[in-house]
Amino acid sequence: MALNQQAETAANARAAAVEAAEGHPQTRWDNLRDRVQNQGTKLFSDVADEWLELIWCLDAYRKAQAPPKGMGKATVAWDLRLQGVYRGKGNWFATLLSLLLDNRTGQTIRSRGNIKGFSQVHQIDLAWPDRDVDPLVCAECKVSGAPGFDTTPSRGMDDFASRRKELKFAATDLKLARRSQSTSIGHWDVWRRSAFPKTFLLWGVRPGPSDTVKKIAAQAEALVKTYLDGAGVFVWEENAGGTGYRPVPLPSGYLVVELDDVLWQIESEIKANVQATGAAPPIQQLAIPVNPPQTP
Repeated sequence: MALNQQAETAANARAAAVEAAEGHPQTRWDNLRDRVQNQGTKLFSDVADEWLELIWCLDAYRKAQAPPKGMGKATVAWDLRLQGVYRGKGNWFATLLSLLLDNRTGQTIRSRGNIKGFSQVHQIDLAWPDRDVDPLVCAECKVSGAPGFDTTPSRGMDDFASRRKELKFAATDLKLARRSQSTSIGHWDVWRRSAFPKTFLLWGVRPGPSDTVKKIAAQAEALVKTYLDGAGVFVWEENAGGTGYRPVPLPSGYLVVELDDVLWQIESEIKANVQATGAAPPIQQLAIPVNPPQTP
């Protein structure tokens, strides 16, 4: 289908106005990624302000309904390009945290790779060792929340119910894949806390109108109490002047920590399992083939 040139021209004009005011998200991302790599940055807190500036910039394009120049397929209509670019913020978040863990551990972290589970293959945001079978540490990275535009309301953790189901299933399926055929699981909580891979949630959240930071912490805590080995959350909101985002501290009393704390947990798990040679432990045979051959 041919593009509507009048609509494309108008969208490009809106994008130029946003770029003049807020910059370009790809440039901001490239600068953030390069700084982490070149300076060996290890703490998310050291780059949190730059992450928020990147998200503020990207959100400005969403509110203006303007696709950033040069991003997305040029043959696709402007609104679909914008949707695709905006969904990519989750990939940026996962890549950023992967680079921080690379610097913290000296190990290569598998980023957005396919991992074999007990019943199916899962795409996992971060995994160590860097292989598609028998990881010892897995982490899912989620970014929730978006500002509204026109008649479309802002959203927060609206879709987290479905994400929560995915997290529970993946964590369980990956742990089941590593058990031996003779393993007796017994009490679920006892078994899953000692079973590999250790599974974590790394969650960035822009709260919606009906969200509170306590509600966000409670949702993450429920996963830690039942399926995951840890969760780190970074929450942000618009500042009082409406000129950018500011971080929101987590409430006390929940089994949820700041991102740097859970990155430290993941780092500790990795370092505890690195062999004397610096290599990862060898692959353990899966409990059953993920896709067993069909017999006639």
